Amino acid sequence: SSRPELGCGPSWRNRHAAMPPQAQSRRAHEAVIWQCRTAQEDDTDASELLDYFPLHETRKLTAVDKVRNYFGERVAMYFLFVSHLIHWLVPPAVLGVIFLMLDLLFSNGSSDNVFVLPLCAGACAWSATFGHFWRRTAAFHALRWGTLHVVKAAEPVRPEFWGDIGVNPVTCRVERHYPWRERIWKVLFSNAVISVCLVALLCSISVLLALRHAFALAGGGRLPFQIINAVLVDIMNGIFRRIAKRLTDLENHRAQSEYTYHLIAKTVVFKFVNCYASLFYIAFFKEHSELFKMPMRCASDDCLSDLASQLAVFLIVRFAMQNLVELTLPYLLVWYRNVVDGHSLHSHSFLKAAAAVDFDLSKAEKEYEREEHNWCEEMDEMLILFGYSSMFLVACPWVPLLALISSLVQCFLDQKKLVLLVRRPFPTLAANNEPWDTAFDIMGGLAVVTNSALTVFATKTFDGWSTRQRVFLFIALEHLAVVLRLVVAAIWPSMPPVVREMKQRQDSIAHRHLELGGADERADIDILAGPLGSDSVPAPFVHDSPTMGEELEPW
Repeated sequence: SSRPELGCGPSWRNRHAAMPPQAQSRRAHEAVIWQCRTAQEDDTDASELLDYFPLHETRKLTAVDKVRNYFGERVAMYFLFVSHLIHWLVPPAVLGVIFLMLDLLFSNGSSDNVFVLPLCAGACAWSATFGHFWRRTAAFHALRWGTLHVVKAAEPVRPEFWGDIGVNPVTCRVERHYPWRERIWKVLFSNAVISVCLVALLCSISVLLALRHAFALAGGGRLPFQIINAVLVDIMNGIFRRIAKRLTDLENHRAQSEYTYHLIAKTVVFKFVNCYASLFYIAFFKEHSELFKMPMRCASDDCLSDLASQLAVFLIVRFAMQNLVELTLPYLLVWYRNVVDGHSLHSHSFLKAAAAVDFDLSKAEKEYEREEHNWCEEMDEMLILFGYSSMFLVACPWVPLLALISSLVQCFLDQKKLVLLVRRPFPTLAANNEPWDTAFDIMGGLAVVTNSALTVFATKTFDGWSTRQRVFLFIALEHLAVVLRLVVAAIWPSMPPVVREMKQRQDSIAHRHLELGGADERADIDILAGPLGSDSVPAPFVHDSPTMGEELEPW
């Protein structure tokens, strides 16, 4: 048969069942892995199973707990993070609109005025504490879901991993082995390719900025090249995502976590340079500099306004292109597939059309045609959006408002895409969003540095100050943000006291059950029977039978 053999998990329609759907899918996933591992050890053919995945069910997912019960903790943590980001974007969005009105009243819309210092203080405080309070939220929900102290277990071998067959000295199982001395050359090759890509990217950005400046001097305006720059940024991100995946596949990592970390490292470095290089150049290097022997000047001699216009174009183009791809591409793919197969498509809804496939296929075959969900790409997009909304907030106080609208729309589209457009992902235990939580902390620190540098060195507010005074002010602003983070961590620790207490209580109960009473229980009885306890506490039960004539004391 030309159709592949598919495996699918059982449907969970009884809400009173003993095992929720994410646990059922996880057990089925472990069973398939065990069968494949057994077949590998026995040197038998396991190629009859081409793919397996849980099937979608018809239900409304309106709360994060329902998302967790349906998709698992990893997907639930992503939507919980998006909800946290949306709530945290509301205060800076409101304050940003107020500062924008003040800029329009006092400085014709420019952020280079007396309000820049309080705006910088608020931006630094917001960026420095965002990641900390997210960790508190994640710890609370991880405790409720039972994943707070999940221990990293030995991961199975990736199906794509190749190497020589040997015995794993840790698990004593027959597995493939790929020596590090062969992988190191491929890692070095990947780093060389990334370096070449970054150099080529910087050269292309420089040429584009020079063309933009020459076109503006000729009277053509700056907006066309700003739009071209924003479109090229999204195109280059998509191209390098495929290059990074090919390079990571070539490195042949054994476990999925190793593969994910190396892929994230490549994409984050490239996308950071691609998305923010032109903005950093406009903010700090464009004024009174030369590019290809051409003197560069900011628009209207105001680099903050020039930076704000380019950032606005980035956000608007990015928002439009993402929504266009999310809504139209699935519809076009379904339309093309139905035309090729000779079927007609009468649905006028993008989402319903994207979910429609041939009627002669089974449910498992229909969902097999869908793509797999990649939560790393979703977190990558949120990291870029967070950088846009935090790193240049001094120059663009209205950016959090656009980021808030974009996050709301993205959350809605992600919900529909997970249910209608992609396969149902396997549930994965997760206590947080690492390594993305660390990436957001780093981005928050960079936002503190960037906003402080913009305030001190890129505005005209401190033109009368000497260079030494400006450096001292810059260091003071950074250190105040660090002190604020330490004070917040001391007052509101990343693991709330109630969560820590419940975790300690769970550990104590587990320890007592595993020790079957043991020394801890006997110590508690001794304490109660001692000076700290009451005299009415009876002695522990003794198994020896009483002597003749003695009566048993009541328990």
